[in-house]
Amino acid sequence: MRATVKLPGTHAAETWRIDVYDGLRRRQSCQYGAQTRTAAAGASSVELACVLRTVRAWAEPWANDPLPGTYYIRLTAVDLPVSDRGLPVSAEVRADAEDIGGPAAVDGSLAEPLVPGVATDGPAGDDSQAVLFGLEPDDGWSSGWWSDRWVWTAAGGVLAALAGVAGYALTRGPGRPSRVPPGA
Repeated sequence: MRATVKLPGTHAAETWRIDVYDGLRRRQSCQYGAQTRTAAAGASSVELACVLRTVRAWAEPWANDPLPGTYYIRLTAVDLPVSDRGLPVSAEVRADAEDIGGPAAVDGSLAEPLVPGVATDGPAGDDSQAVLFGLEPDDGWSSGWWSDRWVWTAAGGVLAALAGVAGYALTRGPGRPSRVPPGA
């Protein structure tokens, strides 16, 4: 999440903060980024950023992991001087997501997001009843049936088979006589 706050021409030093909440309205901590910044007096703008931890389809709602679905952003002025209250500001917020695949890829699919989006049923500006719609991407919530996990699973299976054969050879040993009683 990135936010740019354009400040008025004359102002005192201001501190701004960006917070990100998941669909359960739980605040998500930022992995890295400038979540809180102070704009010097007279600065034209301040830029904030918050990069979340990886969102995984198997995240549990009881854990504090980022969940798939809708996110909410709160942009706040912290300790705003009295002289700057009421001055006009404009903010531009941008949310980016990238498919990192590999270690975060899952072969299952997510049936529906945690909180579906909301759209109006009528033309723009019409106050008709809201309709829920799905937010599923074109290629689904998983990365497809093939991912790096298949390679690691196959390699692990081969290594386990080789370890089993080697373990048998070490415990049984070559040329050991069988336990047949003498004279039988």
